Amino acid sequence: MKKKVKYVLIILFGICIEFLRDYCFININLQIEYLESNLNVFNYTDSKILYFLKSMSIKSIINLKWILSLLFILFYFLIGLAFSYLSFDSKKYKQFLKLFSYGGLMIIFISLVIFAFGKLFSLENQMNFYYVSLELSHFVQSSLYPISFLLIFYANNKLKISS
Repeated sequence: MKKKVKYVLIILFGICIEFLRDYCFININLQIEYLESNLNVFNYTDSKILYFLKSMSIKSIINLKWILSLLFILFYFLIGLAFSYLSFDSKKYKQFLKLFSYGGLMIIFISLVIFAFGKLFSLENQMNFYYVSLELSHFVQSSLYPISFLLIFYANNKLKISS
Protein backbone atom coordinates (compact mmCIF):
# COMPACT_ATOMS: atom_id res chain seq x y z
CA MET A 1 0.00 0.00 0.00
CA LYS A 2 1.29 3.44 -0.85
CA LYS A 3 2.45 5.71 1.94
CA LYS A 4 -0.12 8.41 1.15
CA VAL A 5 -2.97 5.92 1.46
CA LYS A 6 -1.65 4.82 4.85
CA TYR A 7 -1.44 8.45 5.96
CA VAL A 8 -5.03 9.06 4.86
CA LEU A 9 -6.24 5.92 6.66
CA ILE A 10 -4.51 6.96 9.88
CA ILE A 11 -6.00 10.46 9.63
CA LEU A 12 -9.49 9.08 8.95
CA PHE A 13 -9.14 6.71 11.90
CA GLY A 14 -8.14 9.66 14.09
CA ILE A 15 -11.16 11.68 12.95
CA CYS A 16 -13.51 8.76 13.62
CA ILE A 17 -12.03 8.23 17.08
CA GLU A 18 -12.43 11.97 17.78
CA PHE A 19 -16.14 11.82 16.95
CA LEU A 20 -16.58 8.59 18.93
CA ARG A 21 -14.90 10.17 21.95
CA ASP A 22 -17.14 13.24 21.83
CA TYR A 23 -20.25 11.10 21.35
CA CYS A 24 -19.40 8.85 24.30
CA PHE A 25 -18.36 11.56 26.74
CA ILE A 26 -21.22 13.93 25.93
CA ASN A 27 -23.74 11.15 26.50
CA ILE A 28 -22.00 9.86 29.61
CA ASN A 29 -22.04 13.38 31.06
CA LEU A 30 -25.74 13.70 30.21
CA GLN A 31 -26.45 10.46 32.06
CA ILE A 32 -24.45 11.63 35.09
CA GLU A 33 -26.37 14.91 35.10
CA TYR A 34 -29.64 12.98 34.89
CA LEU A 35 -28.70 10.74 37.83
CA GLU A 36 -27.40 13.64 39.92
CA SER A 37 -30.72 15.47 39.43
CA ASN A 38 -32.48 12.53 41.07
CA LEU A 39 -34.31 11.74 37.85
CA ASN A 40 -36.17 15.09 38.01
CA VAL A 41 -35.04 16.23 34.56
CA PHE A 42 -35.50 14.81 31.09
CA ASN A 43 -32.81 12.31 30.17
CA TYR A 44 -31.14 13.47 26.95
CA THR A 45 -28.73 10.53 26.82
CA ASP A 46 -28.76 8.83 23.43
CA SER A 47 -30.57 5.50 23.53
CA LYS A 48 -27.54 3.56 22.25
CA ILE A 49 -25.39 4.76 25.14
CA LEU A 50 -28.27 4.63 27.62
CA TYR A 51 -28.61 0.91 26.88
CA PHE A 52 -25.17 0.37 28.45
CA LEU A 53 -25.44 2.98 31.21
CA LYS A 54 -28.99 2.63 32.51
CA SER A 55 -28.17 0.12 35.24
CA MET A 56 -24.91 1.81 36.33
CA SER A 57 -24.42 4.01 39.38
CA ILE A 58 -22.79 7.44 39.16
CA LYS A 59 -19.59 6.02 40.66
CA SER A 60 -19.48 3.24 38.06
CA ILE A 61 -20.05 5.73 35.25
CA ILE A 62 -17.26 7.97 36.54
CA ASN A 63 -14.95 4.93 36.66
CA LEU A 64 -15.98 4.17 33.08
CA LYS A 65 -15.03 7.74 32.11
CA TRP A 66 -11.56 7.22 33.58
CA ILE A 67 -11.14 3.96 31.68
CA LEU A 68 -12.31 5.57 28.44
CA SER A 69 -9.98 8.52 29.01
CA LEU A 70 -7.01 6.18 29.30
CA LEU A 71 -8.18 4.25 26.25
CA PHE A 72 -8.44 7.39 24.11
CA ILE A 73 -5.01 8.55 25.29
CA LEU A 74 -3.67 5.18 24.15
CA PHE A 75 -5.44 5.47 20.77
CA TYR A 76 -3.90 8.88 20.07
CA PHE A 77 -0.52 7.70 21.27
CA LEU A 78 -0.71 4.80 18.81
CA ILE A 79 -1.84 7.13 16.02
CA GLY A 80 1.21 9.31 16.67
CA LEU A 81 3.46 6.26 16.64
CA ALA A 82 1.98 4.93 13.40
CA PHE A 83 2.30 8.29 11.66
CA SER A 84 5.88 8.77 12.85
CA TYR A 85 6.81 5.21 11.89
CA LEU A 86 5.77 5.97 8.31
CA SER A 87 7.38 9.41 8.26
CA PHE A 88 10.79 9.01 9.88
CA ASP A 89 13.78 6.71 9.56
CA SER A 90 14.64 4.39 12.45
CA LYS A 91 16.88 6.89 14.28
CA LYS A 92 14.39 9.76 14.00
CA TYR A 93 11.52 7.43 14.96
CA LYS A 94 13.28 6.50 18.21
CA GLN A 95 13.95 10.17 18.95
CA PHE A 96 10.31 11.00 18.27
CA LEU A 97 9.11 8.09 20.41
CA LYS A 98 11.12 9.40 23.35
CA LEU A 99 9.88 12.98 22.93
CA PHE A 100 6.28 11.91 22.31
CA SER A 101 6.16 9.51 25.27
CA TYR A 102 7.82 11.80 27.78
CA GLY A 103 5.88 14.81 26.51
CA GLY A 104 2.54 13.02 26.87
CA LEU A 105 3.41 11.72 30.33
CA MET A 106 4.53 15.19 31.37
CA ILE A 107 1.25 16.75 30.22
CA ILE A 108 -0.74 14.12 32.14
CA PHE A 109 1.44 14.60 35.23
CA ILE A 110 1.08 18.40 35.11
CA SER A 111 -2.68 17.97 34.73
CA LEU A 112 -2.80 15.78 37.85
CA VAL A 113 -0.58 18.20 39.82
CA ILE A 114 -2.80 21.16 38.90
CA PHE A 115 -5.89 19.17 39.89
CA ALA A 116 -4.36 18.12 43.22
CA PHE A 117 -3.10 21.65 43.93
CA GLY A 118 -6.59 22.99 43.32
CA LYS A 119 -7.92 20.81 46.15
CA LEU A 120 -6.15 23.16 48.59
CA PHE A 121 -8.49 26.04 47.77
CA SER A 122 -12.16 26.96 48.08
CA LEU A 123 -14.70 25.16 45.91
CA GLU A 124 -14.84 28.01 43.37
CA ASN A 125 -11.06 27.99 42.94
CA GLN A 126 -11.01 24.19 42.93
CA MET A 127 -13.25 24.27 39.88
CA ASN A 128 -10.91 26.71 38.12
CA PHE A 129 -7.98 24.38 38.69
CA TYR A 130 -10.12 21.41 37.67
CA TYR A 131 -10.99 23.05 34.34
CA VAL A 132 -7.33 23.78 33.58
CA SER A 133 -6.37 20.18 34.36
CA LEU A 134 -9.35 18.97 32.33
CA GLU A 135 -8.20 20.89 29.25
CA LEU A 136 -4.70 19.47 29.54
CA SER A 137 -6.11 15.95 29.77
CA HIS A 138 -8.39 16.66 26.81
CA PHE A 139 -5.31 17.63 24.81
CA VAL A 140 -3.76 14.16 25.16
CA GLN A 141 -7.17 12.59 24.39
CA SER A 142 -7.40 14.28 21.02
CA SER A 143 -5.70 14.36 17.66
CA LEU A 144 -3.97 17.58 18.74
CA TYR A 145 -1.56 15.47 20.80
CA PRO A 146 0.05 13.54 17.94
CA ILE A 147 -0.36 16.40 15.43
CA SER A 148 1.40 18.93 17.67
CA PHE A 149 4.29 16.65 18.52
CA LEU A 150 4.73 15.52 14.91
CA LEU A 151 4.77 19.10 13.63
CA ILE A 152 7.17 20.31 16.31
CA PHE A 153 9.50 17.36 15.77
CA TYR A 154 9.37 17.74 11.99
CA ALA A 155 9.98 21.50 12.11
CA ASN A 156 12.81 21.12 14.61
CA ASN A 157 14.54 18.56 12.41
CA LYS A 158 14.08 20.71 9.28
CA LEU A 159 15.68 23.67 11.08
CA LYS A 160 18.66 21.52 12.12
CA ILE A 161 19.17 20.35 8.53
CA SER A 162 18.98 23.84 7.00
CA SER A 163 21.30 25.53 9.51
